[in-house]
Amino acid sequence: MKYLTILLLGLAPVSEVRGAVPAARALFLDDGEFLLASTIGLVGNLAVAPVVLYLLDRVESFVVRLGRLGRLYSRVLEVARRRSSEVSRYGIPGLTVFVAIPLPATGAWTGSLVAYILGLPRGRAVLAIELGVLIAFTIVLGATVLGLEVLKAIFMLT
Repeated sequence: MKYLTILLLGLAPVSEVRGAVPAARALFLDDGEFLLASTIGLVGNLAVAPVVLYLLDRVESFVVRLGRLGRLYSRVLEVARRRSSEVSRYGIPGLTVFVAIPLPATGAWTGSLVAYILGLPRGRAVLAIELGVLIAFTIVLGATVLGLEVLKAIFMLT
């Protein structure tokens, strides 16, 4: 059940690896189990981009057929694409960096939405997002492990 929790945290739009890895540390004190649980959270987060980018195409083709709502959706998407020219200048490398920064609202879910709005090629966008997730995972894993070691050192000194 604990492993499922970590998987779901990795899949969730708010937590992703930023939440899955610290939760894995809290739930699994044994280093081997912690690394396995963290990897499960990573796998969950890696599964997001291909699925979301695939579904966004399907959602758009459905919504466009809904009359006024479809026309409104198409206009909003077109305005977003026109206004994103500054962001799209950085393209795939910019998308990777955006996803790699482990802060709120930067991750596979938001990166997938950005890639879709910018009209980036799906295959390249998925690779960029996956690389960003791997970088974010490495940062969060390092911070989690290092933070624990710092706490141990502080409490041993006092």
